[in-house]
Amino acid sequence: MTQLKNYWGQPNDRPHKVEGPCLNRTLNAAMMGAGAGTFFAACQLAWYPDAVTSVDRSTKRFAANALASDKTAIMRTIARPAFWMAAACSAFASAECLAEAARGKKDSWNASIGGMAAGLVIGATTKRFDIMTSAACGMGLFMFALDFTGESTIHETNQDNLVNKMYGVLPATHKESKALSSLKQKYPETENL
Repeated sequence: MTQLKNYWGQPNDRPHKVEGPCLNRTLNAAMMGAGAGTFFAACQLAWYPDAVTSVDRSTKRFAANALASDKTAIMRTIARPAFWMAAACSAFASAECLAEAARGKKDSWNASIGGMAAGLVIGATTKRFDIMTSAACGMGLFMFALDFTGESTIHETNQDNLVNKMYGVLPATHKESKALSSLKQKYPETENL
C-alpha cells in the first residue's frame, strides 16, 4: 500500500513550501479558486434577499412565480465568480511555475510574474486593456512584496520571543515578584490567590 504524502505538515508548520509539477500546482490552484469563488457567490446570494431571476420574464405568469428564484440565474450567479477566481488562481500558479522552470530559480520574481498573469485575468473582467495593464502591474508588485517579505508576519527581531511565547515551558513553581509578595503581606486575605 502506498503512503499518502502529507502536504499540510504538522499544525505549527505553516506555511508550507509549494512544490511539485506545474500541472498539479495549477490544478490545485484552480480548484482552490473555484471553491473560493463558489463561497463568495453563496455569500453574495445570501446577502441580498431579493429573488434571483433571469432577464426573460415572459415565462413568469403568476405573482408567486415572479417572487421565486430562477435555477439558471442562481447557477449563473455562482458560476461567474467561481470561473474568474479559478482562472486567476490557475494563471498565477502556472505563470509562477513556468517562470521558476524557465529561470531555474525560486525567488520573488517568479511570484511577480505570476501576479502579473493573475492581474491580467482579473483586469479582463472589465474588458479594458488599460485596466488589465494596471491590474497586472499592481498585482505583480503586490505578489513580489508579499513573497519578498516572507511568510512570517513577525519581524525577525521578535521571532525568538514569539517562539518562546508559543512553545516555551513554564517553570514548575510560580515565582512571585517582590511587588506582589509585598502586596500579599500588606493584604493577608489575598495570600492564597
